[in-house]
Formats: sequence, C-alpha cells, structure tokens
Amino acid sequence: MSAFEDEMRQAMASHDDEAPRAEDLLRSLEQASPPRRWLAGWYAPLAVAAAVVVVVAGSLGGVRLLGHQAGSAASPRPAGRAVALACPAKYAGEVPWVPAKPVGVDGRSRLVPQQTPSSALICAYPGSNLANRQTGWLLSGQRSLTGNLAGLATQLSWEARRLPSQQTFCAGVGGPQTNYLIGLTYPGGGTLWVTATDSACDSASNGEFTSASGVGSDMSRAFASGRWPARQPASCGGAVDSGRLGEEKALVPPGTTSLTICASGKARTFTSGYQAVVGALDRLPAQPTKGYCSSSPAPPDPMYQLLFSYPEGPLVSVYVAVGCHPEVGGLDLQSASASTVMPIIQQLLKGK
Repeated sequence: MSAFEDEMRQAMASHDDEAPRAEDLLRSLEQASPPRRWLAGWYAPLAVAAAVVVVVAGSLGGVRLLGHQAGSAASPRPAGRAVALACPAKYAGEVPWVPAKPVGVDGRSRLVPQQTPSSALICAYPGSNLANRQTGWLLSGQRSLTGNLAGLATQLSWEARRLPSQQTFCAGVGGPQTNYLIGLTYPGGGTLWVTATDSACDSASNGEFTSASGVGSDMSRAFASGRWPARQPASCGGAVDSGRLGEEKALVPPGTTSLTICASGKARTFTSGYQAVVGALDRLPAQPTKGYCSSSPAPPDPMYQLLFSYPEGPLVSVYVAVGCHPEVGGLDLQSASASTVMPIIQQLLKGK
C-alpha cells in the first residue's frame, strides 16, 4: 500500500459509515484531468488535504467535483487554442496606438510575421487630422477579411522599419482621417495588432515595430472589399507601395527581379541587364537620409526615379538627379554624388 493510500485511509477512518472506499476515491482522482503523475512531488500533500475535506463533506459527488476543480486550477491555457479578437470601442491612444502588443509571435523584427494569419479583423475609427486630440475616436465599423491573407502577410512582413532619424513628409493634410486597426490571429494562438491611418503623415506599428511605410490606403481598400488588395506593379506617375525592409543597410537590398526607370513621364522596365545599376548604387558612400532632393533655381531634368521590384513585398524607390543635394536618395540612405551611377543609367536606356 502506498503512503498516499495509507494517509487517505486514516483520514477516512472516523467517517466509515458515510465515506466512499479509498479505492473509489483514488479511481475518481485518477480519472480527473490532469493524470495521476500530477500528484507527484509537492502536489501530493495538497491532494491528501483535499481528500480529507471531501471525506468530511461525506459524498462521492463532492469527490468528483473536487477532482474536476483541482484539474482546472492546475492546467495552463491549452496551447494552440484559437483566440477571437474584437474591435475596441474607441481608438484610445495617439497614433500609432494598438490595444495590445504581440502575443505568441515575433513583433520586433518585422511589422507582421511572414506566416499567413488564420484570421484578420479590420476596425475603422474616423476623425479629422485637424483635431487637437487624435484619440478617443469611436469605432464606426469592422470587417473580417476573407481573401488574400497570404498577400497581407507577404506585403506587411517586408515593410521598412522606421529609423529614429527618419523624417516624415506629409501630403494631403487638413481634412478627414481614418485610423485603422487590423487584428491578426495565428495558428497556435498568437495574436498581433497593426495600426495605420489613411494619412501619409503617420506610421504603421504593431506596438514593437514601427514602419515608415503608408499601408493605410491598403487597409481602406481591404475594409471596403473584405479582402487584402493585390500587390500593384511598379508604375510611374502614381503612388507606389515602396519602402522595404533592408533599405537601412543598402540603397537596393538584395533579391530584386526587375527595374523600372521613370523619367520625363515615361517608363522603361528591365528584367535583365540592369544589375550594373544595382552594383553602382550599393557601392556609393551612403549616409542616413536627411531630406529629399533640393536644387536651385529649378529641379534638374531629367530626374530619374528607379523602382526596383521583388518577388513579394514592397518596391524600393531611389531617385537619381545630377544637380540635386544630395544627388542620390532612398528611403533610409542617401549619397552626395551620382557621378558613377548616371553613365550606367544612360547607357542602359540607350540600349533599350
């Protein structure tokens, strides 16, 4: 007989006429969750004390109830349990605000994990960027996304990190603004919130990683359609999704698959033969970006915008303009002179 059984028999001796047999009590405890090995170590005295309390109560139903409660108290939240997110009733902080930091997923190295989420919920909070306080805006609507969650992951996971020295250049200020929250859940129970606005003046953030890229327009389209929008190809003369993770280390991060050169309203795209341009840009002595091209009395013509595409995620946009200060600039890095780059660009365009 085990010491545990002996202690139980002694505790029950004075209640023989109303208590269950020790074997019955043990069987009830063994059938409860978690299994009997939970009773090992320092848990055993606790179980003995619990058994004594049950015996004094004098019913086998009480034993079963205690067994159930003991199992519930000792068991952690099951790993992998699905978590349902709900939109907060209001946008309760200054932009960029999220209701909770990432849980169960990495939120420090990227805006979102590269893994496709299990679900995505978008919450909208309309207001005005002229308001003295851009907080406390009430929820106006919400929508669960049902399409292209893989596209959401590939785009947002490659959004560029905002550096402390990076300046924000705003456009379209002075009017309505909608703050968005998108709540993501992942297999295994992880959760993450991302906030962005449809204003070009604000950043996107998950509470741990902040991006300079404006993804609010994509959130607006997703909120209207119920699916994450398809990635747009490189185009000249319009808004492009640029700003890529890795631009803090190189003007053109590795992995590019094509180059579109925009100049004087025309676009020329190269899928091969342009690697000399990439090499020349990445060999330039570069410093953190402090501002875009400034010149006097007028901007140089032509000013080249180079759009580098990748298999997935945002583009990289680099301008090259002789006579500007600086002459080469990207999201995070700039270089004073384009003297080694311009001849390669011009030769590439002549051969097209």
